[in-house]
Amino acid sequence: MSNSYSAEVWLDSRRWDALEAVLEEQGTNIEQHLQEYLLDLYREMVPPDQVREIESDIQKEALEAQREREARKVFSAFRLWENGKSRCLATEYPKDFLNTARLLRKHLLEKAGGADDFARKIYGGYDISLSRFEELTLARVDNSGQVAGVFELDFDRQVFSAVHVMDGWKSYRFQDVSAAAYQAFRKEHSSWEERWRKFVSRLEGKELTDRDLGAPLKALRNLQPGDLLFTEPVKRMGRLLDFQVDCASDSVQMEVFGPEVKCAKSGSWLDIYTSYDVARQEVCDHLDLTLHRKNGAWERSFTYTLSPSERELLRAELEEHCQKQYGKTLNDLYAERYRQEDGPPPELDGGSQRLDLRQVTFEGDISEYDGMLSFYMPVTCDPDAVFGTSVASDSNGDWLNIYANYDLETGEPERALSVILICGDGNEFEFSYPLTAPEREQLREKMEGYCQAQTGMSLEEYRQELCSEESSMEQGPQM
Repeated sequence: MSNSYSAEVWLDSRRWDALEAVLEEQGTNIEQHLQEYLLDLYREMVPPDQVREIESDIQKEALEAQREREARKVFSAFRLWENGKSRCLATEYPKDFLNTARLLRKHLLEKAGGADDFARKIYGGYDISLSRFEELTLARVDNSGQVAGVFELDFDRQVFSAVHVMDGWKSYRFQDVSAAAYQAFRKEHSSWEERWRKFVSRLEGKELTDRDLGAPLKALRNLQPGDLLFTEPVKRMGRLLDFQVDCASDSVQMEVFGPEVKCAKSGSWLDIYTSYDVARQEVCDHLDLTLHRKNGAWERSFTYTLSPSERELLRAELEEHCQKQYGKTLNDLYAERYRQEDGPPPELDGGSQRLDLRQVTFEGDISEYDGMLSFYMPVTCDPDAVFGTSVASDSNGDWLNIYANYDLETGEPERALSVILICGDGNEFEFSYPLTAPEREQLREKMEGYCQAQTGMSLEEYRQELCSEESSMEQGPQM
């Protein structure tokens, strides 16, 4: 031990062996008796005041050493769900996302069973309370350095969730995580950085949305007028206006959504959200529901799919609510919130197919504004399938204007198309349609050919001419 002395004693081996044999029968040994004798001698010979002072210092040093050991510990935490019940564990032998994914793959390959069998595979794992799990979750989000990973594994839904620093929870299917772990460890001698890069690359685009995670609810009856009450102020989320609603009564909640979302515990509650998609000019096709416990912790999410008639009913009720509460239509309210927040155009990511750049053509003059060359693209595709809009519907008079922009400063096409939705009520909304690197290269070739046909110059020559003219205008007339 540190700050300690050892004493050497001598005894004939025959005497030592005989004494050791007797003491072993009594459940003790020579070293223990000598240690106790030294402590008794110390207490007998050293003045009591000095003993108390020394013991106080030793105790303080021990507590400080213990605090330092605790501060150096790094944890991983797990919450395992099965049959609707959860179990929380921690280990001081930390595992990160990749290691835990590998452990899950091993578990799945062995077909070992459910949550309890997986818990036995967590080296050094021990049960913790839900409140301790939530403490470790916050420490992970805050990147305190004491938590290597926090994970939820839902064996009922086969969903793996991990806390990302600053970004919070992200969720994936068990099989997607297992496949990504296989690719990461396929080559035996790969570096950890290479394995991590492969793992993240394989999970790209596989993250589950709130709707993917919500358990579907089977309607007991359709929504009727007045069933839902609008409660909280509206929020704009990208291309959506989000409205929080409440059931008009407990009986309405039971009749429409069923017993699964019943707030059985005192103090628990149900959050319900409906959204208006300005890109589609429609109410979204589902409600998002989350059941909370008394302490506000997340319990379970659900999805209620709306029938066409229910969506029409909600659209009418949303319009009426906006007129009464804000004195505006849904579209006018979205436009106002968009101007107030002054952010980038929301992305159009709801299409069922990618834009085929081979079909793209340009029309009209190449216009220049705000450091850009703008190429107008007539719609030659199924706009609703590509952009996730609803302009091909006979129920409205909406249409799209699409532009591909070329940045005069960088000499490259912009990373996204600009898609303008022109609504029948006179509102205009701008969106972006992100392009991949190969798509941008295809688009550049199209721009190059059109620029040659329109101006007789290549893109770079036309760019240099425009930049030269702008420079001359900035310098002004020379005397």
